[in-house]
Amino acid sequence: MIEFPFLKRRSEKFGYILKPIVPVSIIGPKRGVKVFMLLDSGADISMIPYSVGETIGIELDMSTRSEVQGIGEGSVPYVIGQAKIRIEGIEISARIGWALIEEVPFILGRLDVFRAFAVEFREFENKILLKQPEE
Repeated sequence: MIEFPFLKRRSEKFGYILKPIVPVSIIGPKRGVKVFMLLDSGADISMIPYSVGETIGIELDMSTRSEVQGIGEGSVPYVIGQAKIRIEGIEISARIGWALIEEVPFILGRLDVFRAFAVEFREFENKILLKQPEE
């Protein structure tokens, strides 16, 4: 089982709030990068900014182009890429939304990730728990 604390972040409207942000390595055909991603059970797919997909060497396949709508009014164009996601030494293959713009947060979404881990948010204990099903 992997355990992370929630990270305290300042919100203009709500003061300090706890966010489920976890350290992740994203590994593509060219190289890997270490980033912090918001673990988001409401996101269908993980999302990375354009420059990160370019850096790790994801193939730009415009036939997979789509757009994702967030809570706001705007949408984000992206293509689907393949990468490895490593969390605390556990590596999985995952489909990633490679945003065609730079202004997107790092999102760790459900697709492929939530099949590899049982995810538990325990904000009352300041814990995020990730457990592989065979544990």
